[in-house]
Amino acid sequence: MLSNHENLSVSKEQRKDVRLAAVSLTTDELFHIGSKKYFTVEKVRDISCGGIGLEVMGFLHEGERVRIGLGSGISHVQLYGRVVWCAPASQLTSTQGKGSLFIMGIKL
Repeated sequence: MLSNHENLSVSKEQRKDVRLAAVSLTTDELFHIGSKKYFTVEKVRDISCGGIGLEVMGFLHEGERVRIGLGSGISHVQLYGRVVWCAPASQLTSTQGKGSLFIMGIKL
């Protein structure tokens, strides 16, 4: 499941749905169903009808099943999906100093 990720690249845009910036959307959990591990979500980048983009402290392979917890209290929602891509944040942004930070696309 979790392994070397040094040679990853993100291919061209493949979204079918319009995505929206998720400025105030918060998530407190990303649960990997296969390993039963929780990952820290640093940021929700964007969301659409078909998927969600996250900044996560940890790597998952394409196809891995996950559960995402959004909101809190009475407004808490759980979504299920599959990882469609995952790449080190340092390859896609100017993020420095967080070597285990990854940007992940999840199809809901």
